[in-house]
This record gives sequence, C-alpha cells and structure tokens, in this order.
Amino acid sequence: SPSVDRATFQKEGVAAYQTLLRGMLDITDNLRGTDVIPPRDVVRRDADDPYLVVAADKGTATFSDIANAISAEYGFWLGDAYASGGSAGYDHKNMGITARGGWEAVKRHFRELGTNIQREDFTAVGVGDMSGDVFGNALLLSPHTKLIAAFNHSHIFLDPNPDPSTSLAERRRMFDERLNWNGYNTALLSAGGAVLERSAKVVKVSEEVMRALDLEKKTLAPAELMKAILRARADLLWLGGIGTYVKSSDEDHAAARDRANDALRVDANELRVRVVGEGANLGFTQSGRIEFALRDGHINTDAIDNSAGVDTSDHEVNIKILLYDAIEQGELAGIGERNKQLASMTDEVGQLVLCDNYEQTQAISLTQFLGESVLDEQARFMRALERAGRLDRALEGLPDDETIAQRHAAHIGLTRPELSILMAYSKIGLYSDLLASDLPDDLLLVEDLVLYFPKPLRQQYRAAIERHRLRREIIGTYVTNNIINRIRPTFVWQMTEETGKPAADVARAFTIIRESFDLRSLWSEIEAQDNILPARVQIEMLTEVGRLLERAIGWLLISDYDRLDTAEYVAEFRPAIAAIADRLHDILPAALLGALKARQGELEMDGVPERVAYRIASLGVMGAALDIVRLSRTGRPVQDVAKVYFSVGARFGLERLRSAGASIAAETPWQKSAVAAAVDDLFNYQSIIASRVLGESNGAGEPLDGWLTARPRVVERIDQMMTDFRAAQTVDLAMLTVASRQLRTLVES
Repeated sequence: SPSVDRATFQKEGVAAYQTLLRGMLDITDNLRGTDVIPPRDVVRRDADDPYLVVAADKGTATFSDIANAISAEYGFWLGDAYASGGSAGYDHKNMGITARGGWEAVKRHFRELGTNIQREDFTAVGVGDMSGDVFGNALLLSPHTKLIAAFNHSHIFLDPNPDPSTSLAERRRMFDERLNWNGYNTALLSAGGAVLERSAKVVKVSEEVMRALDLEKKTLAPAELMKAILRARADLLWLGGIGTYVKSSDEDHAAARDRANDALRVDANELRVRVVGEGANLGFTQSGRIEFALRDGHINTDAIDNSAGVDTSDHEVNIKILLYDAIEQGELAGIGERNKQLASMTDEVGQLVLCDNYEQTQAISLTQFLGESVLDEQARFMRALERAGRLDRALEGLPDDETIAQRHAAHIGLTRPELSILMAYSKIGLYSDLLASDLPDDLLLVEDLVLYFPKPLRQQYRAAIERHRLRREIIGTYVTNNIINRIRPTFVWQMTEETGKPAADVARAFTIIRESFDLRSLWSEIEAQDNILPARVQIEMLTEVGRLLERAIGWLLISDYDRLDTAEYVAEFRPAIAAIADRLHDILPAALLGALKARQGELEMDGVPERVAYRIASLGVMGAALDIVRLSRTGRPVQDVAKVYFSVGARFGLERLRSAGASIAAETPWQKSAVAAAVDDLFNYQSIIASRVLGESNGAGEPLDGWLTARPRVVERIDQMMTDFRAAQTVDLAMLTVASRQLRTLVES
C-alpha cells in the first residue's frame, strides 16, 4: 500500500542519513577535556579541527534527534549541539525566527519608504501557504497585512480586498492547524475572492480579482494567473516557498536553474511591488534582484533576509557548549536543568538574533546612503579580492569595471543586493584576519564575548563564558559584525591600505574609539527613534557617528605606538573625552558654540530629542578630542588644553575650511586622497600651534593672543587669506592647499 511504501522510504532515508553522519564523524577530530583525539586509521593533512555541526534542511528538518543520537553513539564532544533543534533545542518554526528575521528587513524597507507596517495597512502578495514555517509565520507578524493573493504547489489564494483583522484570525487558525489554502473558510473572503486549484486547465476569476491584479480576461490558465500575482501592484512580495520566480530581463530561464517554474517566472522589470522579502532561498536570480533595485525596488538578498535561522542555530550550539562545561565543572546540576535553562531563554535568544538582522540591514542602508562617494573604494576592494583569487565578480553578480564607470557617470552607487554580497566577502575576510591574530585574546574584548550570550548566562556563568571553547571564534565574529555593521564593508580594508597597519589594529582602534566615546549608548538612542523620526534623519545621524569613527580610528593608526593596548587607551581617553563633552559650553569659542547650537536646532526641528541632537551636533568638534588628550599629557587640565585648541581653530576659521573640504566634489580617488590629506594637515597644524601656545604660555591673559602678537607679519597674511576665502562662494582643493601652506608658515615661524 502507499502508506507502507512511504514508511519504507522514510526508513531507508533515515538509514542513509545515519550512514552519512557516521561517515563524517569517522574522519573528524574529537575532544576529551582539552585534548584533541584524532580519528582512528585516518591520515590527517590539516590542523586539529574538532568542530563539526550538521544543519537540518529540506528533507532532514526533523532529523536533529537522529543526528544527535549518532553524536552520542560516537561520544562526540558536542553532544546534542551536533545538530541544532531537536527535542532539546530551539524549534525554528515554533519561534518563527526565520520569518521574524526576514520581517526585520521588510520593516526597514518600509520604514525608509515612510511606512510603519506594524501600524498602517499595506497590501501583499506571496508564494507559500500558512502551513509553512517562513510564509506562515511571516503572515502573522503584522495585524495590518492585507494579503490579496498567494499561491503554493497546489492552490491559488485570492482575496482582492481583505479585512486585515478577519483575515489575520483566519490565517492564524490555518497556521495552528497546518492547513493548505483549500482549508481557508471562503465565507471570510472579500467579494470576488476564491481558492482555486493549480491543477485545473483553466480558472475563472471575478471582476474584483481582475481589477486587483489588472487582468484583461476572466478565464485564463493557472500559470497566467500566478504570473499576474507576481506582477501585482502591491506593497510587498513575500517569498516563502521553494522556487526561483524572478529573473532579469536579459537572462533566459536557464539562468534560474529551476525548470519546474519556467512557466511562472517573470522579469524583474515587470514587478510593481515596492518591497521584496526573500524568506525562502533563491526566490530571485541575483541579476533579477539588481535590476529590480535599479528600478527603485527595495530588496536585499535571500542570504540577508533569511539568515536568522542559521544565527539561532549558532547561538544554540554555543550555549550548549557553555552549559556542558558548566555541568562538567559542577556549576549546573545536569542535562535536565540545562534543558530548562535553554527553554527559559528562548525569547531572549530570539531577540539577540533579531538584533543581528536589524544591524545588518541597517549597515546596508548606511552604505547605500554613501552611494557613489565610496564606489571607487568598493571597486578597489573587489579588484584586490580578484587579484588574491578570492572573488569572481561575474559569478557573484558584482559589477565589472565598465559597469562601475557607467554607475559613476550616472552618479549611482551599488545596489542593496550588490552591497549584500560585498558585505559577506568583507566579513569573511575580516573574520579570517582577526582569528589569525592575537586580537581575540584581548582582555577588554571579553565584554563583547559576554554580550553574545543571553543575560541569565552572563550573570550566572560568566566564568564559563570566559573559558568557552570557542571564545576566540565568538569574539572574532562579534567584532567583525560590529565594525562592518557600524561603518561600511570596505572600511577595514581601506584603512589597512592607507596606513599599512593590520586588520587587527584597525579592530583594536575601533574598539578603543567605541568605548572611549561611549558610542553604544548613542547608537541605541538613535535606534530608539524608529518610526518616530524619518528614517533619513536616523541614517544621517548614524553616518555622522561613522565619520567620527573614521577620523578617530585613522588618528590612532597613524599615531606613534608599539602596540595598541585597548584597555590602556580606553582608561586614558574615556574620562578625558567625557570631561571635554561635559564642558563644551565653557570650552568652545562663541563662533564654534554657535555653529554647534545651530546644528542642534536643525536636528531638533527634525524631531530629534534634545539630548541626542546635542550629542550628534557636538561630534564635529569632538573629533578633535584625541588631539586634545594627547596635548594634555604634559599635565595641563584637559579643559584648559581644549580651550586653547579650539581658540586656534576659531581664530583662523579652520572648522569652516575643513567643512568646506568635506563638501568638495572630488571625482577621482587621487583627488579624494588630496582633499583628505589637506584636511588632515589642517588638524595637524591646529594641534601643533596649540602645543606651541601652551608651551610658551605663562598663565597670564589669553595665551593665544600673546603668541600671535609675536608673529604679526605671518598672522596678517593668514588673516588676509581667510578674508578672501570668506568672500569666495565655494572652497576648492587649491584654496585648501594654500591655506595649509600658510598655516605651515605660521608653525615654522
């Protein structure tokens, strides 16, 4: 009978899976305590590597317990962390984590379009049904979803004008009962709605459906109707089912490598949705994504949108490793208590994962905001990867040099799908570099390690966290994500190219600046304004924080040091920077304070809270804090040094010059480097002059006035030059260069 056949096939499938897992463990190193146990009768040509986990996927999604039984049979050190999920793990479908991660991307897309989909109605079409994990969970995440049409492998769902609350309740019932679309209570459909069989030769639709999908006829083949759903004029296309449904207009169907859906596939230039969420894998070809994005569509890649499942598995494995250690050390009673602990942390693990999704999609938005200004940097990064044999641009759908030249001419940067790929390569490279260095052993970074874990574990098992077997790998991953998500994918590479310093030093410098300026709290304050402020304002503020990071990191990397001791630098910088920030009203000359207040006022007019507006407005002057701290090493109070430093800048209008330099339209990398060098020189001369003034000051009167009085001819020439600059409508590179030369004359006087 068919039931017997299914049972037999399943038994044979399980047996084949067990054979595969045994085969893998037969050639995998094991651990006993801290000792690596090589596999018996195996010749090893690589280094010790006992880390091996298996991921449940289509066909084996319910096989975690089977895999973990094999792990127990072999006495493998990971135990039931060998395969995440299972009876003692995090059930991704029950958590809805993959869909929730993808929904973070969808919410960001809409937020940047000015819509809060958790509070405002929006229309959607999709691929999948309510019995599926990714589709089903996603369609329960907003009470304002108006699903007008969807299809799966067997049915086509049509609801041309749904009531959001009624349809949500019905979708929830279907999800709970694991029903296909034919289980939908059709009495709850809006006028003209229907559930149709895909297997029919032709289907007939209502006038309402014709209007909703812009159809020209009532009777059509199911494939035609499904293509119309993909082309629908809706807000969101959510892909939760298997298949590649969209290609670019210049690709043939073979490019999709999905012959089963050739009859349904549409071109990206036919799409009329505003946002795409790829909850499932391979819903678009990469060329299709790029074409859609170039037409102002909002889309990432499937790897970005559905990464939360993998992230959850990573957290589960690392938590289990931690708690196994706690059991061995007598800090936890046993597996039963461990399982209770795991279950109690489900929600917090989910929040940690969603935070990763939030920050990663935000990083793409930040880099997209920079647009063409970083296109040359990105092109050089890609060429460097190609020379190292680590990237095939054509294979990954990244633009070649000719396309980049065309983007420059059109003043267009990389699209979100392209940035998603670039981000992946940058994270892989940086992680590898950091792991090969001693950075993961830095004691200050223990706090980053601790933040990876849920709060109950941080409080109860901190010692176990600090001795975690994968401590170095977790720190490397955390630091990699933090740097790239907060600045941009190519930043670390750019810094290593400019300064010759290794990636580990860039990471150390990032950590020093992050902690010294307390940037975590500023990022949190900005992100707390989601759906309160326009997304544009948030992105602009985050970009300003990024500029501070870039300048300060660059300052550290070119400073004279034998080793960047993160704890030592933070101990020196953080209190001094806080002292400057707290006294800016007393420290800054009137002109600089007025400019700060003006910028603060602009931000407050945009709705930014006063405290956040003040912190952002002060970033421009706080970029000089490291110079001031260095000058205060002579023993002078940091506030006194700051007054002299800023007085020098205000006396010669250096802040205006630097701001003008930042806005110069540099067309080539060489021009950009020249502008950056001129701006750096202005900072450098300001620091040197402040140092000279402080060195000659006797503590009486205004030290700067006395110092300048002794150099009247040079000062007169600079004053005349600045008068000419103020009269000019714009400042160009030549003017910056002349200003720099005149200041050098003053320094040398």
